[in-house]
Amino acid sequence: MININDFQAVLFDMDGTIIDPEEGIINSILYAVKKFGKEEKHPETLDSFIGPPLQHSFKERYDLTDEEATEMVRLYRVYYADKGIFQCHLYPGIKELIEELSERGIFMSLATSKPTIYANQLLRHFDLESYFDFTAGANTDGSRVEKKEVIAYALENIPPFDKSEILMLGDREFDIDGGNHFDLVTAYAQWGHGNDDIVLKSNPDFTINQPLDLLK
Repeated sequence: MININDFQAVLFDMDGTIIDPEEGIINSILYAVKKFGKEEKHPETLDSFIGPPLQHSFKERYDLTDEEATEMVRLYRVYYADKGIFQCHLYPGIKELIEELSERGIFMSLATSKPTIYANQLLRHFDLESYFDFTAGANTDGSRVEKKEVIAYALENIPPFDKSEILMLGDREFDIDGGNHFDLVTAYAQWGHGNDDIVLKSNPDFTINQPLDLLK
């Protein structure tokens, strides 16, 4: 059983952990696909885009070159920045969890592959900005998008806690693999968009069914 009092810091993934961004992400993808002249025959499977870097997801799904994938990301952001960013909602219990961790004096940072500018915009939108001490996100130029790079950036900018006192919380295998790479304690946020069969192969230290279970 996890004991949150064992930790000095929590690194939060955003999409699939704090917010459910499915509607906005899928609408942004469909906009980009249409503008690019492609066809999406199975929009019901587009939740696979939630979490991984967009460049990789576009390239693999639509068999694109690097340059074409970059253009798809640009088109995606045209819709996302205007409408898609706010087509999302907080997961039940996540705000209460964040408030409680803040009251306990736990250092909190985002560690997200979402561009920092969008991540901070969403924190403000949901009145969460004051609870977070740092935002480690991706750059809009396509750099620092891999989760390991994001976590490394977070670790460079938080106090030098012992690795055993830092918890990486996320819903995808990238979060768990990234946390394991830096010898952090990892927790699988099972309420998100991860696939149990895939994420559990990454050997998270803990599996959390609902946000408030982290406090039990």
